[in-house]
Amino acid sequence: MSSRETVLLKLCPPESAMHWPIFDFFISCSVLQDDRLAFLEEKVNLILSGRPTQAIQSEKPQEKGNGVSGTSYPATTRPLSIEPSAANDSFFLGLDYEDSSSQPSSSAIAKAIDIYFQYCHRQPIWCFEREDVSDPSYLSEELVCCLLALTSRFSRDRDNLQHYGDSARSLVMLRMANGTVELETIESLCLLSYSSFLDGDIHLGRFYLGLALHLCRSATLDLESSHAGEGPMAERKKRLFWSLQSLEQSYGQQNGYLCIPSELMRTFYIASSSDRAKQNGTEAKPPPLPTDDLGCLKSTDMGIWSLAAHFGWVWSRVRTYVSDCARNRLKEPWRHDSMYAMVLSDLTEIENKLSQCHRYDTVKFFERTADELRSNRNYWTPWLKLQFTYHCILTVLNHPFLYIVASQYNDNLAIPNAFWRRSSELVLLHATWLVRMIDMVSEKKMRLIDPFFGHAAAIAATVHLYYCCAADPRLKYKSKVDFTKCRRFLKSFVSFSPACEILDQTLDKMTRIASGSENIEYDWEPEKIHLSIPLMWDVLQVNCKPKPHEVSTGGLLHPSLTPTVSTEEAEDNPASTLEVIVAMSPNVTVNTADGGQAAHIPPSMPHISSTPASSDLDLGEKLVAPADSLMTNTPWLWTDPSQFVDMENNVGYPDSEAGLGNIDGFSTWWDFGNL
Repeated sequence: MSSRETVLLKLCPPESAMHWPIFDFFISCSVLQDDRLAFLEEKVNLILSGRPTQAIQSEKPQEKGNGVSGTSYPATTRPLSIEPSAANDSFFLGLDYEDSSSQPSSSAIAKAIDIYFQYCHRQPIWCFEREDVSDPSYLSEELVCCLLALTSRFSRDRDNLQHYGDSARSLVMLRMANGTVELETIESLCLLSYSSFLDGDIHLGRFYLGLALHLCRSATLDLESSHAGEGPMAERKKRLFWSLQSLEQSYGQQNGYLCIPSELMRTFYIASSSDRAKQNGTEAKPPPLPTDDLGCLKSTDMGIWSLAAHFGWVWSRVRTYVSDCARNRLKEPWRHDSMYAMVLSDLTEIENKLSQCHRYDTVKFFERTADELRSNRNYWTPWLKLQFTYHCILTVLNHPFLYIVASQYNDNLAIPNAFWRRSSELVLLHATWLVRMIDMVSEKKMRLIDPFFGHAAAIAATVHLYYCCAADPRLKYKSKVDFTKCRRFLKSFVSFSPACEILDQTLDKMTRIASGSENIEYDWEPEKIHLSIPLMWDVLQVNCKPKPHEVSTGGLLHPSLTPTVSTEEAEDNPASTLEVIVAMSPNVTVNTADGGQAAHIPPSMPHISSTPASSDLDLGEKLVAPADSLMTNTPWLWTDPSQFVDMENNVGYPDSEAGLGNIDGFSTWWDFGNL
């Protein structure tokens, strides 16, 4: 007899027959209440799983002879009920999804998991391994919905699959309301956040990311003391925490009172022996890095995914630097205590953590076959992320736009010639290295998904657009070619990432303002260009903001709380453009960065004239390049005019037009800046 029946018996003693009808009435009410609660719970589950509402009535719990429902649910999550039939599979890479309102079949879930590990795994998130999700029937409902929502962008039936994202959010909120948050719940928020960043929903993505980080803190997953044990679950917790950190580095909020300064993690990423000696046992420390031995030769080698996270931390510092510049808070970069100098110091410290086994000249990415790269994506995608991040850091730190705008708004900021020339050499070198990486990725037909790669291409494109007005005709020609390659690479992300689509549209607007037409033609020889200041900030700060009437918060906020978008400066307003008459032609043979290792030095270096450049930077000033055949041994000066034809319709990865080898023992000049 239940405790409720015992209480009722005490209230209505059986000795009095007249009390039995009342007793039966209370028992009936109790049973009906149980039935009603069970039915409502089932109804909520059916709605959240996308089942047709017509099926709810037919699945109402049937009463047994004693009036008690035969349906009971435990407090913890049940394994997701999987339909045995695969008739309603969603479209993944060629299969049609016939009824998007039905519950996903086991086949559809399995395909979503396959696509996740093919494209999204360790790029950059790394929450679980394949064995952790080998049996879909034991995955939580919110995690299944998140996997379907994230991978739906690779489906032709994407619009009909988006409801899984809404269902996942509702399930996560129910978990929080019921106090049943599990590890898979936080992993689901990580996937939802990454999906939102791909979609350009920055506000919604940061909400999911912040919520996941707060839940990690509530579970003390952000402290080393909570990761004392060993085993698959301990590693999974580490991967989750550092995956959230990777998303925070690339997409987290850079200003505002609620954001966490990236400097707080400096002691973890950059700690000398003296710094470690000063630390005592009572100081809170973040959890250790996940175990990752891919590509490592020694037990002391740091894993490539963890290294990419280290460089990502420096990138988060660069994002803060750009944010300060945009708010006119730039401190003279040549000063030893400037953020520019500190970021370069941190970058050098982290370069020292890069083992020889992961370096560019050791792994020889350019010599690998496409099949080899595809079969080892778990290593090569974070390796590419590291390379792109390294060159993007140095490109943004030395972007001429930052210092031209700063000098215009600050009369006391005069750019010394020494700093200007060196930063010009660095920005051109590493912006060209980004194109070099794009060429190799394109040649190997390696599909990248992380929108950071598209952002890096957009940043490099702004540099090459600037140098389309260079004094040297060869540099001008090269810049047009590289600008075209960056735009074409960015367009390859548009089909599955609305965030990259907005960046692509921003570059289109910049092109129209700079050249007066929609595209840069093959014979375009500008004497001056106009760079849109608002659009340049949008690219450098990856502001995927729509027009004011299109502002979206992903269905999260009431319209009364919709963020406002400033429209003080019109993008096409001539007053908000920067006129560039002649861009400096840097000396590209300067060995500005060797990635912490010896670079390939040509057997004989060309003679570099010590004669100072003329003050007016006339067209007679020549680029100094290695003394070899410029048109065959320097891919940065070689192109095919067909690259400028019908770029709008060519959104896939093209074959690389650049030669990758060297001739007669000479190395191309970009070999002096690799990792």
